Amino acid sequence: MGEVTSEAMEPAGSDVRGAARAVVPEGVRAVLVDADGVVQVNADDWLDRLRAFVPSDRADAFVDDLFGAEQDAMCGRCSFEEVAAAVAERWGLGGRDADLVDHWRHAVVQEDVLEVVRDLRAAGVPCHLATNQNDVRAAYLREDLGYADRFDGLLVSCELGATKDDPAFFEAALERLGLRPDQVVLVDDSEDHVRRAREAGLRGVRWEVGDGVDELRRRLAGAGCPGSALRGR
Repeated sequence: MGEVTSEAMEPAGSDVRGAARAVVPEGVRAVLVDADGVVQVNADDWLDRLRAFVPSDRADAFVDDLFGAEQDAMCGRCSFEEVAAAVAERWGLGGRDADLVDHWRHAVVQEDVLEVVRDLRAAGVPCHLATNQNDVRAAYLREDLGYADRFDGLLVSCELGATKDDPAFFEAALERLGLRPDQVVLVDDSEDHVRRAREAGLRGVRWEVGDGVDELRRRLAGAGCPGSALRGR
């Protein structure tokens, strides 16, 4: 088997230029990292504040309706602003659709996870955010949270036309990356998404924030990522 140096794999515009040139085993060419549940979490009261848009006895049905309607936006079939406007009208929330949209512009970033991402990139392993998102939240992640600078790229369902429960997501992601499935690792908190990735031929790592960042490093090393980048600090 040959070897690929980090110099050959370093992305244009990367913020890891000048880092020590580690050697990456052939086969590990990219790591895909989930957003919600891995790189970020919602605030503890996020769901409660969403439920508060309607009376408590209708909150469950309202949330189910909104999440269900959001699927079209997450697959890029419409904008989330259109979804919020339709749901607000359906639930008698005239004039509050902008508040619904803004509710999706909040997340608590896990800086220790982003440190792992930085270490992998410094070792020559490109890292891409791979996430199910509507267009509004995708823009928030890319611009407001600065993920465009902290990852080599963003693979977002609303731009790929499919969510991670659909094989088309991974097909589109691999086409964009120009890689074989066995060269790519997915880290996700969803067992279903990890299973779907493995079925598509990717290496799947299930991890969630509560597992701890040391365990994340261990599982990534077990999936074939360079151990020199994952020894912790």
